[in-house]
Formats: sequence, structure tokens, C-alpha cells
Amino acid sequence: MAKQYKKYDITQCALYKCNSPRNLKRVLKITDEEYKDIVKIVKYHAFQIDKKDGVEKRNITAPDRRIKEIQTRILQLLQKVERPEWLISGEKGKCYIDNGKKHIHSNYFLTMDIKKFYDNCGREYVFCFFRDRMLMAGDLAGLCTDIVTYEGGIPTGCPTSQLLAFYAYENMFNEIYEVAYKYGCIYTVYVDDMTFSSKDTFDVKKMKSEIDQKLRKYGHKPKYKKVKYYSHGQYVPITGTIVTGNHELKVPNRLQKRVYDDFQEIKSFEGRKLTSEEQIKINSLKGRVQASENIEPGKFPEIKRLTNVIAKE
Repeated sequence: MAKQYKKYDITQCALYKCNSPRNLKRVLKITDEEYKDIVKIVKYHAFQIDKKDGVEKRNITAPDRRIKEIQTRILQLLQKVERPEWLISGEKGKCYIDNGKKHIHSNYFLTMDIKKFYDNCGREYVFCFFRDRMLMAGDLAGLCTDIVTYEGGIPTGCPTSQLLAFYAYENMFNEIYEVAYKYGCIYTVYVDDMTFSSKDTFDVKKMKSEIDQKLRKYGHKPKYKKVKYYSHGQYVPITGTIVTGNHELKVPNRLQKRVYDDFQEIKSFEGRKLTSEEQIKINSLKGRVQASENIEPGKFPEIKRLTNVIAKE
């Protein structure tokens, strides 16, 4: 079970009704010079990481040190605010495994991704969050928007990105929750992944249509090839986990294969002093084994034992 953290109403957030430049500088811990021209320190660097399939690449736009420090401060303030229990991403004490657990007792499932969600998160929606939801003065709302957006959108690699993507489209996600509730479904959101499930059957065709309308109302649409319905007894992939027909949480086959394949390579390291590159590979395997254990406690005990033996040689 995720650790519970004390949360407060949004009206108790230090940014709420922040209408004084002096207060904003104090709350965000920024200097007079930074406040006068925040754009000067809004600098980013780009890199790529592997997607889950290990073939495609994901582009990451990450903030440089100073702007990241300020973003982290905003994140710390927003993390203390109460949010719907169906929001999993960006929540302290929650992770992708909690997303699978929310649906473990269901029999029928609908999974849906939002197409290019971050790319289509408009700057104006972020600005409206600070101005209309946080009731900040327009110029201060604009400054906060400049801090957490880049080139008109929400960058993928910022500490604030997951929460701000939710807050920018909070009304959209709430309206989709109302659709899920109408059809008797459990609903969770993990960044751009939405999962709906129920113990009983529901009208999938009508529900998909209504969700599609809600997304398009806010300038988004589903990734149609990833809209999937699963009936009773099927294995259901939910954000890095598998929910089985027996209501169990399992490690996905893809992750299991990576563990087995990596271990076959690492066995060849046995009996010799490890290079730095080999040590990195061992640490990566340890991370995958740990991720597997988080889903299924006690998974891969022998691989874990032998990897630790090789790591100490």
C-alpha cells in the first residue's frame, strides 16, 4: 500500500491568490534579477531514451539546473494539494504499480492512451490554471507559466510536467471521470494512459464515443490503435503490470524476457574483475529484478542471488 501523505485544500497552497511579486519571489526562492527576466534562465537540453518496446526512441526535453530548482519548488508546493484518488501519476507515494492494483478486482477493462499528450498540452491551459484555478495575478501567472513551459507547451523532462499536465486539463479529466461513473467503471489516470474497469459489463462503444468527444473538446484525441477492450478472463496490460483473470498482478512478459536475456549476458562476467560498463549492466539488471519484485514479491530469487554474487567478484 502506498504511504499516505498529509494533503491540504488547494486554497492552502502558498501560490493560491499570490498577487504580490514580493511574495512570489519569497515563495519560489528567486532573486530580483531572476524575477525581472525569468526567460534568461529558462534553458533546456534534449536527449533520447528507449521506449518500452526497446526499438523506438522517446525525445526528452529536460531543464538545466537553475530552472529545474525553481520547478522543483513549484512541485513541492503543488504536491501538498489534495487531488482525486483516481490520479496516479505525479502523486507522491504512488507509482505505476498502484495503477494496476486499482483494477485488480475487475473483470472488464477499457484502456486508452491520449495521442501525443505532452506535445498537445497548450501553454494557454497552463496559464489558465495559475490565473483561474490558483487565482494569481495575471503577470505572476504568466511568470509561473514561463517557468514550467517551453516553446508553447509542457516539456517532457521537467519535475512539474506530470502534475501540470493534469492541472492544465483538470476539467477534461473530471468530465471523463463523470463518463466513467455513469457507466459504473473504476477510472484511473497515469499521465496519458486512462484505464476504465468494472466487475460487470458496460456499453463499451457508447463509452468510447463519449470519451472521444470529451478529449476533442479540449484539443486532444485518443491514440486509436491503443484503445483496447478486454473481456472477462483475459490478461490486461496496465502501465507496466498485468492484471490476470484470477485478479492477480503479474510481471509483463516483456520485462521477464529482459531479465532473462540480461542475466544470460551477465553470467559471462563471472570470475573476473568487472569493468565500469559491466557494472552498469549489472545495476540495470538489479533494477529490473527489483521492479519485478515490486509487482510480484519474491520474483527471480535465483537470478537475484547469482547477480549479487557476480557483482561482488
